[in-house]
Parts: sequence; structure tokens; C-alpha cells
Amino acid sequence: MSLNFTHIKGDTFEAVNFAVKVNTVAMDLTGATIRMQLRRKASDLTYALALTSIDNAGITITDAVGGLFKINEQIIDIEPCFYVYDIEIKLADGTVKTYVKGNFIIQSEVTR
Repeated sequence: MSLNFTHIKGDTFEAVNFAVKVNTVAMDLTGATIRMQLRRKASDLTYALALTSIDNAGITITDAVGGLFKINEQIIDIEPCFYVYDIEIKLADGTVKTYVKGNFIIQSEVTR
């Protein structure tokens, strides 16, 4: 699934909720790790922002059995740019899936 975001540098990013379903059945996220990274290009070696569900560092699994997680509300204060991102889910059995990807545009703020 492709999902695009536009955000103003330094503003609070509102939480975004996700429900992971496969063939209409909730994916069990018990023991899963979810990661998200923003990069200028997918091939870049360095990222501008990295979020993970480990210790709720930007992503929180809100209902593991129900397949629910969210990108937490947070201030995103990285360089204005056109970024690409994806969200990778590593399940407890070691299976890795990427269901969400897209563009993440950070715009310059005017009021500083």
C-alpha cells in the first residue's frame, strides 16, 4: 500500500494508526518488531529519521493480537526535503514483510 505524508519541519506530527490484515484477518503482531526509516532515496546508506517499536521509539504496537500499531505523535524536526519511506514488520517467526511505503515530504516552516 502506498501512503504519502506532508509535514512542516518542527511541527507536531499527529499519531497515525494502522491495522494489518491479511485476507481480512488481523495479523498477530505478538513479538513483532516494526521499523520505519525516511531517506532521500531508497538507495541512500544513511537515513534522516528512524522509528521503531522497540521501546516505543516512535512506533507503538497498540493491540498485538488485533494487528494494530501506530506511528506516535511526535515533533519531526529534520531537514526539509522530499523523502521516501517504508514500514517493515519482522514477525516473531522471523518473517519480514513491508506493507506500507510512500513519500514523506518535509516542508520548510515560515514562522521560526
